[in-house]
Amino acid sequence: MASSTPPYSINTSKPHQNPHPNPKNHLHKQQKKPHRLQSSSSMLSSSSYNSASSAHGKFLTPSSSTSLQSHHLSLPVLGPEFRRSRTTKVISKRNLSSPRTYFSQTHSASAAAVDITDRLLCSSLDDIQGLIGILGSFQHKLKIPEDYCFVLHELGNRDKCPPKALAFFHASIALMRNSTEKGKLLTAVIGILGKLGRHDLARQVFDFGLSQGFGNTVYAYSALISAYARNGLSSEAMSVFSLMKASGVRPNNISYNAVIDACGKGGVDLEITVGFFREMLQNGICPDRKTFNSLLAGCSHAGRLEDARILFDEMIDLGIGRDIYTYNTFIDVLCKGGNMEFAVEVIPDMLTNYIQPNVVTYSTLMDGYAKLERHDEALNLYMEMKSLGIQLDRVCYNTLLSIYVKSGRYEDITRVCEEMEVMGIDKDIITYNSLITGYGKQGRFDVVSYLIRDMREKGVVSNVLTYSTLMDIYSKAGMYEDAANVFFDFKESGLKADVVLYSSFIDMLAKNGLVKCAVWLLDEMTQIGIEPNVVTYNTIIDGFGKSRFFVEGGIGNEMAGGKGNCNQIVKIFGNLTKEIMQPMVEKATKKSEDLFCILGLFQRMIQQRVKPNVVTFSAILNACSRCDSFEDASLLLEQLRLFDSFVYGVALGLLMGCRDAWLRAQSLFDEVRCMDNPTSSAFYNALTDMLWHYGQRRGAQQVVLEGVHRQVWENTWNEFTLDLHLMSSGAAQAMVHAWLLSMSAIISKGQKLPEVVSILTGWGKHSKVTGASPLRRVIQTLLNSIGAPFHLERFNIGRFVSPGAIASAWLRESGTITVLLLHDERSQPSSPLTLLPSLQALQL
Repeated sequence: MASSTPPYSINTSKPHQNPHPNPKNHLHKQQKKPHRLQSSSSMLSSSSYNSASSAHGKFLTPSSSTSLQSHHLSLPVLGPEFRRSRTTKVISKRNLSSPRTYFSQTHSASAAAVDITDRLLCSSLDDIQGLIGILGSFQHKLKIPEDYCFVLHELGNRDKCPPKALAFFHASIALMRNSTEKGKLLTAVIGILGKLGRHDLARQVFDFGLSQGFGNTVYAYSALISAYARNGLSSEAMSVFSLMKASGVRPNNISYNAVIDACGKGGVDLEITVGFFREMLQNGICPDRKTFNSLLAGCSHAGRLEDARILFDEMIDLGIGRDIYTYNTFIDVLCKGGNMEFAVEVIPDMLTNYIQPNVVTYSTLMDGYAKLERHDEALNLYMEMKSLGIQLDRVCYNTLLSIYVKSGRYEDITRVCEEMEVMGIDKDIITYNSLITGYGKQGRFDVVSYLIRDMREKGVVSNVLTYSTLMDIYSKAGMYEDAANVFFDFKESGLKADVVLYSSFIDMLAKNGLVKCAVWLLDEMTQIGIEPNVVTYNTIIDGFGKSRFFVEGGIGNEMAGGKGNCNQIVKIFGNLTKEIMQPMVEKATKKSEDLFCILGLFQRMIQQRVKPNVVTFSAILNACSRCDSFEDASLLLEQLRLFDSFVYGVALGLLMGCRDAWLRAQSLFDEVRCMDNPTSSAFYNALTDMLWHYGQRRGAQQVVLEGVHRQVWENTWNEFTLDLHLMSSGAAQAMVHAWLLSMSAIISKGQKLPEVVSILTGWGKHSKVTGASPLRRVIQTLLNSIGAPFHLERFNIGRFVSPGAIASAWLRESGTITVLLLHDERSQPSSPLTLLPSLQALQL
C-alpha cells in the first residue's frame, strides 16, 4: 500500500530471500508447487499490455484505451452471511520485522545531523527560541537538504511530536537555497505529519508551500494524498488528487498508488478504486507491487473475494512478484470471506516463493478461525507459533484473549495478561474491551471496576464500544442505574455516538416498558444525525406492554417534550435496581399512548426506508400478545401489511382460525427454517404466544408441533423428559399439553413409564431477579390447573418431576384426556384423532 509498503522496481524477478526450513506445520504438511488461484473471468486482462524486454525485466504499458474499457467487475457477490462486518483489520502493512525509517536513513546523514537530532530530542517544545538556537549553531555543518530531511524524519519517528517537527520545518525553510530544496523539505514534513496522524497540519503546510510557490509539485501532492490515506480520509485524498490534475501537475506512480491506497482504507466503492487503476494504465503509468497490494486491501475492506483472487493471479501475469504484504492481505480477504480452508492453502505458495509466514500471517488466520468460532483450530495456530519461536504481537494477544473470553477460560485469560506484561506489550482499548465483556458476562463486576480504573491510570482512552459494552452488561445484570450513568458519562466524553450505543440504551428503556422514553431517545439520535437501523426499531416495538414502573412527575411526558433530565432518569433506574418502586396501575389511556407511539414507528420506518426483518415481525407479534384487547392487537397486527402482506395474511388467518391459513403457514415456516435457530425459535415463540393469548390454543399447539418437527428448539422433545428452556410462555404451555397426550398414547399401548418423568423450565438464572423464573411459575400454575401430579424436585427448583406410576394412573383417569385437549375460540373443536398423527410423528 502506498503509505505502508516499501518501494519496489517494476520487474519480473521475484524478491529473493534466504530460504527458511519448512516448519512442521499442520498448515503446510508438504511443499507444493507454485499454484495459481484460478478464476473463470479476469478483471484485468493481460492482453491489454505490451511488454518490452530489458536487461532487468519486462516493463509494462497499456496497449490501448479501447481494451481497457472491457475491464469491469462483473463477478458474483458473496452472500450476506459472508459479507457481514468483521473486526479483522486490513493488515498488509503490519510487518514488525521491517526496519524503521530512521534506521534506514542513518547512513546518508552526516555526523552533524545525528548530533543536532539528539539535541532537539532533548529540547522542550515550549522553548522555540532554544530550538532555533540549536539549529543556528549547527546550520553551517548540515548538508542541504538531505540532513534537514533526515532530522525531520527522526523527530517524527522517535520524538513523535508534530509541533516540534513543524517548528523545525518553519525554522529551516528559509535556509533552503532554491525551490527544489524547499519542495523536498516540504514533502518530508507533510509525510511525517501524516504519519503522526496530523493530516490537518499536513494540509496547512501544503497550502503554505503552494502560496510560497514551491509546493506545486507531484511529490508534495502525493505526500498529502498519502497523509490522508494513512488516516482513512478517502474523500479528502481524492479531492487533492483532483486538485493536482486541475493544477496541471501530472500524477505519477506514487500519486496513483497513494489515492488507490486511500480508497482501499477509506472503504470507497471498489469500482471507484479500480477506476483510478484504469486511469493509471491509460496514462501509461506502470503498476507495481504497491499498486496491487492497495487494490487487494480494497478488496479486503469490501469483502470481494473473487476480485482479490483475480488480482492475486494477475500479479504473476504482469511479472510483479508477491511479497509478505501481498500474501498477508490476500489471506485477510479469504478469512473475511470465511474461506479458511483456502486461506490455509496459501501458505505452501508462500514457502515455495521463499517467503516465510510471520506473526501477521498467523494472527490473521487465528482471527479468521475465531470469527467462525472454530476456537480449537485458532488455538492450534497459537501453539504452533510458540513452537516456531514466533513472538506474538498485541493483535495476536487480543485475538487469543477474545477466544478465551468466549470460551469462559478465565485462568488462561489471567495467564495471557501476565505473559503480555512480561513481554512488555501494553494492553490497548481492544484488550480492555474484550476483558470487560468476558468478566461482565461472568458477573465479576469487581474485576470490571478494576479494569476501568486500570485503563484510566494507564491513559487508555475509552471508545464507543467500551461504553456500549458497559451499558450492555450492566443492564443485563439489572444494574440500571450504573447503565444509565455510563450513557450520560458518554455524552460528556466528547466522543461521537453511533447507532450501537444509542440502540443499547434504547433497548434498556424498552425492556423496562419505558416506550415513550425510548422514542424520545430515538428522536434525539435522529436529530444529531445518527440514522436508526432495524435493530433500534425492533427493540422499541418489542418493548411495548412490558413491565412498566410508576414515575412520579411523568418522566415520559417531560422527555417527549424534549426536556429530558439526566439526573431524573438515573434516579429512575436506581430505583429499578433497588426494587423499591411500586408497579404502576395500568391505565387504558397510558397503554393507548404507547400503542400510538408504536404505530408511529412503523410510519417512520417506511419514511426512512428501514427494511424490516423476521425479528421485526416477531416483535410485532410479541407486542400483539401484550395488548389489552383483541381490537388493539388487530390494529397492531394490521401494520404487518405495510411490510409483508403474506406474513400478515398467515398471522391473521391463524389468529382467526381459518383452515386455509395452515397451508400458507407451511410455506412461511419453510422460509423461517433457513434462518439460524435463535431467530427462527423467536418467531415461533412470538407467533405461538399471540395465538395462545387470544384463545387459539389448538392453533398454538399446531405451530409448536411444527417447530418441533423442524427442530427449531434443540433437544426439546423426549418421550419422558420435556425441556422448555428455549420456549416462551404460550409455546411451553401448548407443548406440555401435547407431551402429556403423547405419554397417554404410550400408556394406552400397554407401555410403562420410567421411574420418573420430568419437565425442565430452568430456575431463573437469566431473569431480572435471579431465581425468579417467569416460565417456571407459568408451568406450575398450568400443572396445578389440570391436576397433573408434578412437583418441584427437591434439589432443582427448575425441574418438575412425577413418579412414573403416579403419572400413569393420572393419565388413565377418564377426565384427563378431556382436560388435555385444547380448543380454539374461533374454529371448530378438535378431537383426539386430529392430533394423533402429529404426536405419533414425534415419537418416531
